[in-house]
Amino acid sequence: MERIYNTLVLILTFGLSTLSCSEEKFGPILGGGGTPGPVREVRVENLAGGAKISYALPNDENLLYVKAVYSLKGVEVESKASYLTNHLILEGFGDENEREVALYAVSRSEKESSPTTVTIKPLPAPVFSVLQSLDVQETFGGIVVNFENPSAASGSVNSNVVIGTLRWDEELKEWESIDTYYSGLTKDQFAVRGLESVPIRFGIFVKDRWDNHTDTLETELTPIYEEEIAKDRWRDVRGLYPVPQVGALPVSGNPMVEAVDYSGAYPIVRMWDGNVGNFFHTKAGFELPIWVPFDLGESIKLSRYKIWQRSVAGGYFSHGNPHEWEIWGTNTPEDPNSWVMIAHEIMVKPSGLPVGQNSADDRAVAAAGQEYDFALDAPPVRYLAWKQIDNWASIQGEFGFMHVNELSLWGQRN
Repeated sequence: MERIYNTLVLILTFGLSTLSCSEEKFGPILGGGGTPGPVREVRVENLAGGAKISYALPNDENLLYVKAVYSLKGVEVESKASYLTNHLILEGFGDENEREVALYAVSRSEKESSPTTVTIKPLPAPVFSVLQSLDVQETFGGIVVNFENPSAASGSVNSNVVIGTLRWDEELKEWESIDTYYSGLTKDQFAVRGLESVPIRFGIFVKDRWDNHTDTLETELTPIYEEEIAKDRWRDVRGLYPVPQVGALPVSGNPMVEAVDYSGAYPIVRMWDGNVGNFFHTKAGFELPIWVPFDLGESIKLSRYKIWQRSVAGGYFSHGNPHEWEIWGTNTPEDPNSWVMIAHEIMVKPSGLPVGQNSADDRAVAAAGQEYDFALDAPPVRYLAWKQIDNWASIQGEFGFMHVNELSLWGQRN
């Protein structure tokens, strides 16, 4: 028995020493199989900024993928597609020039077929259609830009665009960047704020992830004057005036009620104390919607507002943070029929993730405060009421509550 054991030890020792002394070689896991045949029956569908190339695969059980080799911005690049599909999509072209693409079928042992060459001629890249759709108008404190991006309907992040806004510096005789906006929507809008009410020469351009960019659209506009409204004269007026029964009402048919504070630690004045780190919190279990009126101390033509959510255990976009709401205004709160709706919003989470799941963009947007416009034809008002239709914990629910860290307003004093 001992002789057998010693013999095995010698064999193992010899085997290990042989392996350790041999030269290490790296290569494809599978070395067998021949060179695959080329792809055939190739069809080209030119797309905005790219092309879809369809083909029939060679009949080869060792086929792993199909590779396209082509030039992009003067650099040779490759795109690959698994043997489980029959097409490749090439993207990132910034011009409509014809170019050749070589297709190779590649086996599991990395053996390439002979090339099949096709010619593509990309359609204008998405950035150019976005530029053509730009509609730039003056607004309170700046400009508002509307645009369309039909290519974004594909849902691919490669259709996302970046829109840069420039301002001409007359003294330095050069453009300076004042805003950058990212979008992956088919139809979108953004505003550039905080500008003086003087004629300004603006430049707007569009680019994509491959740094394809358009020429600069130039226009001169004068932002409409606005100022941030001081909060030192705001006060709570709950319980002083009748609650108007207007717009969306409780599904039970019961009258709408005013929301009262959850406790002395979270009073309504925290909604306008200038501290975005604390919050106003109503009691829970109200029939929705609920009414939260307050007095601005003077009649103001309001232009826009910003709210800051409370970050609770589930993060932003959760709990009692507003999901859908209306803002109503009046100068005669004693008359319940005098209130008019001057804003209506449904908050959209940038990522579209379910409640309780937030992306980095979601957290950044909420932490910075979310901005909304009042209706352009809204009359000057002194009294406002936040009408909470639902919250993120009770979307389209019958019962709920509200909390918000801070509310800021902009507009024109009369």
